[in-house]
Amino acid sequence: MSRTFPMALAVLLMLAWGAGKLPWEIRMTREQRWATVGFRGPTAVAVREKLGQGLLLAALGGFRGLAANSLMLEAHTAWEEQQWVRVRSALELATLLQPRVALFWDLASWHLAWNAAVAAERYAGTANETKRRMEARSWTEAGRQLLERGTKAIPEKSLLFQRLGDLYWQRLEDYQAAAACYREALTKGDAPPYLERFVGYALEKAGDPAAALAYFQKLRVSMGENPDPARKPEIVDREIQRLQKQTQGAPGKAAR
Repeated sequence: MSRTFPMALAVLLMLAWGAGKLPWEIRMTREQRWATVGFRGPTAVAVREKLGQGLLLAALGGFRGLAANSLMLEAHTAWEEQQWVRVRSALELATLLQPRVALFWDLASWHLAWNAAVAAERYAGTANETKRRMEARSWTEAGRQLLERGTKAIPEKSLLFQRLGDLYWQRLEDYQAAAACYREALTKGDAPPYLERFVGYALEKAGDPAAALAYFQKLRVSMGENPDPARKPEIVDREIQRLQKQTQGAPGKAAR
């Protein structure tokens, strides 16, 4: 028998072993990363690319909360220095690390949709008003998208739905969308009592006082004969009376 035959056989066996072992190693590596970091696929790549070495090591070591807090501090420092790209990057990573912390989503959207947007409107380094408005709108949209992601990350809580409604009302002037967000927030069970009135206010602001009247009338019925004082039935009664006068005095806008 040739001396090269045993060597060739050994090489073939090693290649076969390697081919069989490779899928197992890949699977084990993925499971280990998931167990230590909690991220898979594109999310893991994003964290690895965007986090600094120190914060990445903290996240890998199971200190995701600490890393997220550090990023929030970084965002605050960048905000004080009016470095909005840094603010956005740090905030998005913080929410990525701690997606179940509503406060992070809330603060992040506030910084983008209000602080950065207002800075672009008033203090951007251009005299072109159209460009300033476009830049401000892009920051507002970034804040809206962040809140949308937050409502998907924490769908059982009312806070982020309420904040999204506020953003539609105050920044985008989309009052129908605001009313829809407030309605959704009210289904969660932890919304503040005053929010139920804001659905009616938003409908009226959208130019539909008849719909607002119908909403307030239905709301008052839901309160019963002995309503909870926290729901402010007297305010609802007052709004009903006001809207009845308004709709009766407007041709073609009878109450529904």
